[in-house]
Amino acid sequence: MTVETESSNASMSERAVSEIRQRVIHGELPPGASFSEAEIAGQLQMSKAPVREALAALRRLGWVEAIPRSGYRVAPVTLRGMQDLFDLRLWLEPEAAALAAKRASRYPDHVAALREFCDREEGESQPDLSAWLTDHYRAHRRIAVLSGNAELDRVLSGVLLKMERYHALDVMNHAPRTAGADSGHRELVEAIAAHDATTARELAAAHIKLSRDQAVAAILDSEALRTVDLATLGQGSRLNDGESQMRTA
Repeated sequence: MTVETESSNASMSERAVSEIRQRVIHGELPPGASFSEAEIAGQLQMSKAPVREALAALRRLGWVEAIPRSGYRVAPVTLRGMQDLFDLRLWLEPEAAALAAKRASRYPDHVAALREFCDREEGESQPDLSAWLTDHYRAHRRIAVLSGNAELDRVLSGVLLKMERYHALDVMNHAPRTAGADSGHRELVEAIAAHDATTARELAAAHIKLSRDQAVAAILDSEALRTVDLATLGQGSRLNDGESQMRTA
């Protein structure tokens, strides 16, 4: 195999990873959905080799699960999984925001882009969910990039992408967004722009905690989870697969 062929295969595999992951995030491949390597290869109009590599990578990253002698299944969406992601964000994002505040003057274009995101968010009463997911991810990722820590950015990128699965669920978006709604993004961006690392850290943590509380409230108020035995949510316990899966009603 030539170097050019290897490079081409790697590029195709990376594209397959991105395409499959986006289908999972936006619900085209919903939680628990089963599929085969051949089916995905056909949908993506690719050969099986890059799709096989992509699915292996997505399996290692926790996006899909292998079904012995059958194919693959999209990883379930669970309360525990959501809580774990929010915990990671609480550990990582406040520090990323603080570091971003210290470096903001070097990257005015990034700060301007974050302000533009806030303008769009505050000005749209009913934004397209798919577009908002992409915009939201890019804004939070931009703060991670501004931190200047490549490893922090890499880890947060994966966490934020997985978080988008939960944002995309109908159960977390049952209430319409209103123009000018206070998401906390504007205050955080202005703290970063003002090089106020302490305030940026505090606002990032507050934003994540508020998002977590709203998500839990929306989930527990949903038809999908109305029959879950809340006794199983006691500290130190784990929901079993049947109880913990969150599916749109």
